[in-house]
Amino acid sequence: MPRKPYHDLLDEIFAKAQADGHFSNLPGEGKPLKFDDDDMVPDEDRLAYRMLKTAGFAPPWVEARRSIDQERAEIARWLADAQRRLLHLDAKGQVALHVAYKRKLTALQGMITNFNLTAPAGVEHLEGVRMAEELAKLSA
Repeated sequence: MPRKPYHDLLDEIFAKAQADGHFSNLPGEGKPLKFDDDDMVPDEDRLAYRMLKTAGFAPPWVEARRSIDQERAEIARWLADAQRRLLHLDAKGQVALHVAYKRKLTALQGMITNFNLTAPAGVEHLEGVRMAEELAKLSA
């Protein structure tokens, strides 16, 4: 698609302004731009969400996503420890470890399902727990 003549003119104006130093020493220079990404918040709720965000709060679905990420990290740490302990346990202890792992995964799956049901349209759904694959990670 050919460029419009005004694009070239604007590019030229911006290039000259930059060469003349008009974009130097501006507040925030060299720092990443900060965008308020509230596209998923309904228009009538944006002011309230912005006030809550400023006070350190986030929409419930954002908090839920954070909790899911934290839970996944906690389960990964727990699994690493459980794999080390598994070899030193008798059969009863191994079964108890598997039951505990399945309980953790089931709780995580519940969190993911709740997130997927409550997150606004346009927010990517999270993949559920692949129970068989996850349980296979804890084997002697």
